[in-house]
Amino acid sequence: MQGEEKYLTTKEACEFLGVTRRSLERYAEQGRITRYKRGITRAVYYKQSELARLLEYRPEDDAKDQ
Repeated sequence: MQGEEKYLTTKEACEFLGVTRRSLERYAEQGRITRYKRGITRAVYYKQSELARLLEYRPEDDAKDQ
């Protein structure tokens, strides 16, 4: 379906960005990305488009820093 947003789990988001879980949590705490929840579960999701934007502004040297 066109225009449908893809949400990633924490593990998938870490793999997508190439960072640790702590780094991902820090990005959310800093307001660089937003955490999303569905229903009453404790599972957290991240919008793939937000993660992709984060990569656009990330210096190449930081991509190896985990």
